[in-house]
Amino acid sequence: MILLVTGTDTGVGKTFFTVNLLRVLIAEGRDVFGLKIVETGCNPECEDARKISDVCGVEVPPLYSFRTPVAPSVAEKIEGRKIDIEYLKKKILSISKHYELLIAEGAGGIMVPISGSYTFLDLAREVSDGVLVVALNKLGVINHTLLTVEVCKHNGIPVKGVFLNSYRAEDESAKTNFETLSGLLDVPVYEFSVPDDFVKFASIV
Repeated sequence: MILLVTGTDTGVGKTFFTVNLLRVLIAEGRDVFGLKIVETGCNPECEDARKISDVCGVEVPPLYSFRTPVAPSVAEKIEGRKIDIEYLKKKILSISKHYELLIAEGAGGIMVPISGSYTFLDLAREVSDGVLVVALNKLGVINHTLLTVEVCKHNGIPVKGVFLNSYRAEDESAKTNFETLSGLLDVPVYEFSVPDDFVKFASIV
């Protein structure tokens, strides 16, 4: 099974989520592996991929990496290196054959273009068994989350759950966002703020 970790935006805690979910699943003896699909802003190292490598216990470089901190489709133009979508898909599928579960982390949100007009939404539709949506508990998260879930559902992509990142949640909306999203969405909504919270997520995947 392949699950794609996506976000409602960049900087919402996707890697924190991915790493801690992997840590719990590995500790439980699950046959699981993690992967950063494409990483930009690698200057000099790819920090997200390094964190995933540390928890998996083996070096797991992103399938494509760029120094420029922009969307992958923009980075490939700036740096003159084309992302081969067919290679990307074949590589993800090939890696997944060796594990019961592959947790693959995207870049930014679901509509971020990887190459040209091909987005992480397209990738999720073609190779994944569903998405895990990470959202940051702050003002604006309701709109961003509803849009992300709606576009996934409209494209036939199962949303396994929305995971609200409440680490250092400070604004007034943080007190009500979880309850509001739970009432508006017909997919499971969960909340996390510290690594210990991830134990309860193991059964979801």
